[in-house]
Amino acid sequence: MTIEERSMPEEPNLSLKRCAIYTRKSTNHLLDRDINSLVTQREICTAYIASQRYRGWAEVTQQYDDGGHSGSGLERPALARLMHDIEAGLVDAVVVYKIDRLTRSLLDFVRLIEIFDRRGIALVSISQAFDTSDSMGRMILNILLTFSQFERELISERVRDSIRTRKRHGKIHGGTAPFGYDYTSDGLSIVEEEAAIVRFIFAEFLRSRRYTSVMTAVREAGLKSTVKYTKRGAQRGGTQICAGLVYNVLRNPIYVGEIRGHDRTYPGQHPPIISRETWDAAQELSAERAKRRPHAKDTDHFLAGLLWDDLGRHMYLEVDWHRGKPYYCYASSNAMWSHAEFRRADRSNADRLESLVTAAIQTFLADRGKLREALKSLGLYGSDLDGLAAKGGQAAEMLGNIPRECMEEAIQALVERIEIGEESLSIAFRSIELQRFLQWIGKDAFRGRPADWPCSSARFELHVPVCAISAERWPVLNVTPSDSEAREKPDPKLLALLKRARKAQELLECRRDETLAQLAHRMECRPGFFSRLIRLNYLAPDITTAIIDGSQPAQLDASTLIKANLPMDWPLQRKLLGFPSPKRDFTPRNLFQRGMWPEGPK
Repeated sequence: MTIEERSMPEEPNLSLKRCAIYTRKSTNHLLDRDINSLVTQREICTAYIASQRYRGWAEVTQQYDDGGHSGSGLERPALARLMHDIEAGLVDAVVVYKIDRLTRSLLDFVRLIEIFDRRGIALVSISQAFDTSDSMGRMILNILLTFSQFERELISERVRDSIRTRKRHGKIHGGTAPFGYDYTSDGLSIVEEEAAIVRFIFAEFLRSRRYTSVMTAVREAGLKSTVKYTKRGAQRGGTQICAGLVYNVLRNPIYVGEIRGHDRTYPGQHPPIISRETWDAAQELSAERAKRRPHAKDTDHFLAGLLWDDLGRHMYLEVDWHRGKPYYCYASSNAMWSHAEFRRADRSNADRLESLVTAAIQTFLADRGKLREALKSLGLYGSDLDGLAAKGGQAAEMLGNIPRECMEEAIQALVERIEIGEESLSIAFRSIELQRFLQWIGKDAFRGRPADWPCSSARFELHVPVCAISAERWPVLNVTPSDSEAREKPDPKLLALLKRARKAQELLECRRDETLAQLAHRMECRPGFFSRLIRLNYLAPDITTAIIDGSQPAQLDASTLIKANLPMDWPLQRKLLGFPSPKRDFTPRNLFQRGMWPEGPK
């Protein structure tokens, strides 16, 4: 071997390293241009990856750009997609222009580094050279993140100080002009068309002494806001006055010539729309009409923020008074589209609903089959899956022993969303938190890790066939009156089958000392047939009445009905036997109430 051959370095065994470029900009300013901050960051990172091609680096085609998102948290769509791809094994390295593009929070950065280390992901900052493989590099990295977080907090303090200063001098701090005013070179000026609406709202409130009466009067008068234009030329206004605007007008001190501050109001430099006497009278009336304690936020109910109804409306915790006692319930939000469709708000007793949800979660944890199905969504198999599934019964017992004041944290971590409907309830679990809960030993309070939630999209949805809506608002039964003009002829075999089923039920209730085989012998049938007869007593009421009227589907006969594997779930029964789903009529009421308009559709 020659000297040249000995001195020539051996060619390294390179492996492909897939590099994902992550870019971020805190504001949307100038993002509509072809060349913006995100493009600049990406081009610099792309050039660096190209220079490392001899080491096997290659840029992935997927782009992860977060425009208009702050670095103070991890709730960013592109970052969430990046973490999902990392979990799926599609990325080997994350490349950023500066470390503060990834996050400006030291705590969030530590969590991300922990996930990167667990997955073997390299983190590269182009403009800040550091090596996280030794202690010195990690110390430098933490110092950089500390200064990034300090810079973010310093900017926030400067902005808050600027806003306070402008308010102390009686000037509004920016944004869209308040209703009734518009921006001029001298500050705020009154828009007479909207000012007349403001005076009408205050006068109607002092006359009727009720918020709902004011909202009804505004709607019946057909009042609309004037059209305004932003600095960029976007059109605002020209729409009908909504209930939220009416409430804000009655509570905003800007109409009496003041600017609302953090803990006080300041004299403004703009002209007032109403007099001081009118404002004081309205605020005194508002104080009288304030909700009596206890307030909904002063309770230990723990499902707020997780509930939606089957129409997609968020459900909030409300408190009413019934016979001198507080009554807590979850009610659907006052969505504008539900007004247009005349949809009544769903309501559910808070205590009963929370007991139902807790019992459903405990039953799910104790069901090894469903629990294994949920854990498989995390990629667990074999001994790991069996070991966690075996802890389900213990976890169900521990959930029942959690103190009431600690239940909210546990449920908010385990459950992402709960939807309640007329005949079913669905619970969506976070599989990653479900795994942590099964590993929980119960010494300290169970708390979720929100920073880990964007890293896993694994979910499991549990369906519970139960009516969770209050019966006063939504009856459980669906009974359709028979049509006197229809001349259907009932099927005698189906009617005889229903009569025989009721006879079997009476026999079961009267002779509790006999076995199933003895009861079947009295009915002159087999035990299996006797069991199917008993299940016919739990048909949905509308199915039973349709058979009595003879309006059942043509393909339904006695043989099909007795041989069907009838579930206890009424919607599933209708689907299985060919019956349509029941429909409800929403009758408009002449009151401005939740979920209703004063007038019917036109």
